[in-house]
Amino acid sequence: MDATECFHEMASEWGQEMDREREKWIADFQSRCGAKLEDLGDLAMNARQHNEAIARYSAALSLKSINSQALFVKRSKAHANMGLWNGALNDANQVISLDPSSPLGYERRHAALRGGGCSDDAIVAFQTMLSKMAQSSDPEIRDRSRRYVDPVQTEVTIRGAIENAIRESPLVLINTNSGRLLDKSGQSLSFESQPIFHELVTSMTTDIDRVRIEQEVAQYYRYATFSHKWEDNEPLFEKVIQIVVYDLEESPTDDKLKMFCKIVCDAGFYWAWSDTCCINKADPSVLQEALVSMFQWYQRSTITIVLLRDICSPSRHGDLVMSIWNTRAWTFQEYHASKVVRFYNKDWTLYRNIDIPNHKESPEIISEMEEATGVSARALMALRPGLEDIREKLRLASTRQTTRVEDAAYSLLGIFSLSLPVVYGDGDRALGQLLAQLLTSSGDTSILAWTGRSGNFNSCLPTNIVVFSELPTSHIPRATTGAEMETKMTRIRTSSLNLTLLVALYDRLKELPVPLFVGKRMKLPCLVFKLGPVSASLSASGQVFRAKTSALGTVGIRTTGDLSRLDSLYLVHPWIDFLLDQQPVGSVTKTIPQDSNDDQSSLIGDLPTFPGPPDTTSAASQTRTARLASRLGLSFGARTATRPPDAASLQPPSTLEQMDKQMRALQVIARLRQPFGALLLTRDLGNVAAYRRVASESLITVQVEEITPTILNKLVDSVRVLDVL
Repeated sequence: MDATECFHEMASEWGQEMDREREKWIADFQSRCGAKLEDLGDLAMNARQHNEAIARYSAALSLKSINSQALFVKRSKAHANMGLWNGALNDANQVISLDPSSPLGYERRHAALRGGGCSDDAIVAFQTMLSKMAQSSDPEIRDRSRRYVDPVQTEVTIRGAIENAIRESPLVLINTNSGRLLDKSGQSLSFESQPIFHELVTSMTTDIDRVRIEQEVAQYYRYATFSHKWEDNEPLFEKVIQIVVYDLEESPTDDKLKMFCKIVCDAGFYWAWSDTCCINKADPSVLQEALVSMFQWYQRSTITIVLLRDICSPSRHGDLVMSIWNTRAWTFQEYHASKVVRFYNKDWTLYRNIDIPNHKESPEIISEMEEATGVSARALMALRPGLEDIREKLRLASTRQTTRVEDAAYSLLGIFSLSLPVVYGDGDRALGQLLAQLLTSSGDTSILAWTGRSGNFNSCLPTNIVVFSELPTSHIPRATTGAEMETKMTRIRTSSLNLTLLVALYDRLKELPVPLFVGKRMKLPCLVFKLGPVSASLSASGQVFRAKTSALGTVGIRTTGDLSRLDSLYLVHPWIDFLLDQQPVGSVTKTIPQDSNDDQSSLIGDLPTFPGPPDTTSAASQTRTARLASRLGLSFGARTATRPPDAASLQPPSTLEQMDKQMRALQVIARLRQPFGALLLTRDLGNVAAYRRVASESLITVQVEEITPTILNKLVDSVRVLDVL
């Protein structure tokens, strides 16, 4: 460095008096000294001694080296390595001024601007660099351009990740930073205003890191959901869409929403969802989608904030059990669906001061929720959306209350993974429609096991979900297994019953279709027992009606209705799955078919073909054998399940197979002797081919008497599929 200073001092003294010899010496000195300084700078750069490199390059530049463009590039890199972004940018601009057609200066400008946080300008510089490379006459430079990624491609990739991230999220969310309601479009654009968007675009110059993009996008679009009891004057969509949440007026419900958003924002989440203001209930299609999707929205949320409005601090053990929050229908699915939950008291302090990330993992909370629901935590966690454990889910729902009658059904759509038209004003028909869809989709006749009043949708379905508070064990016969079954089968073998007729009864039952609804009409496979004349008498517990049947003997029925006014009465045994020792076979959710013109009930020998979705085989209209075969991956025809043809399958049934069928037939007869809860039906006044259930307040328990050959013949003839309105 001393030699450089000495040179400049000598050159200054010579001034204009230099001759050709001196000029030649100066040029030679500048060239050799500049090259040496550049080499020393390169060595310092390689050794990560960036300060030293900057000094060497600066000294070389002061000699007015012919390689000044390369020196500015190198010094810009050294400045950038030290985080001296202004110095790096100044050097990049010098490179551009020396050769505006070169991409090198724009490359350095992009690095300097990106490092300095000027993302938009950095993207422009990078795009200009790519343009200069493409226009270069140097093949090597044009080839270099192929190593880079156009920022537009990165932006397209990011937008694709955004679309995937928000596809299944709520239609409208609250941005907790701005306090504004944003639809999907607003949610998408919001990310592009974030520093991370520009950082991703400017950082991915040679390769698009899709994994990082997806991680950053997913992190940004995490959202929290709100679970609470609705109150009067909640802030609704039409109000909040026009104002910042944090600017809402002072009121208990407005403050509730503001505090929810503040807690979510303070926890580091950009997005929040509340059922009060994030659903435009004036739009039927929006309301429909929201009610059907709500379970999944809570399930996909990162956290659910629960406000226990009726619990004051300090909260104590048992407060959660008694909270009104634990009595509401919607809060059941909100808690069950959410993976992470935090409970807050009325004053927004943590419930019982339990300060852990997830209250669902708190032993204290688990204990109280078990007490509140009557279900163990393990059993509650085992419940999954779909058609499994239908009666248990209905039992849990039966203890919950709703403000609107229809919500008893609509609050269960997510739990059962069903979709129904949402029509407020339908009353108890909404519950009937839900239960009809459940029965059609699952074949689970335990839905029919209840006592109480019939609803308006179908007489076999109740008016209120409360009837499911008890499990259906009183209706459906007790299972008979082991030694007890063997004893009963031995008695039947030693009787005078015709084994061929026993097998015929078994075959008819096995070939019954599963029950289904066609519009409001139910196709009910069952055993039908016609009652004789009805007589009435009074007992200590009220009026009792008695009638005789050939197979069930004398039957007593307690009901407040006057059965003697009805022309014909029938008791039916609908628990066919029990008789065949089969569990209901669930199927994919499907829409209930529209009403059919087929009004005829039928014997099993002439079953109607039930309507289903176009171009598909209706799962509900298949026989039980076919439904089982479908689940097991077998093929089936109209009546018989078969495996793909092979040599063995083409042979006639073996003696073992025939013996197995006879054994199953004996088991059916044994189960028929079990007491069961019968459904009481009568002919529909307006349609003699259809029936209606006569709902009773108490269980009608009956039992098939000793099965004689005559009774067996009648049992075979009693296998029917009834139309029930």
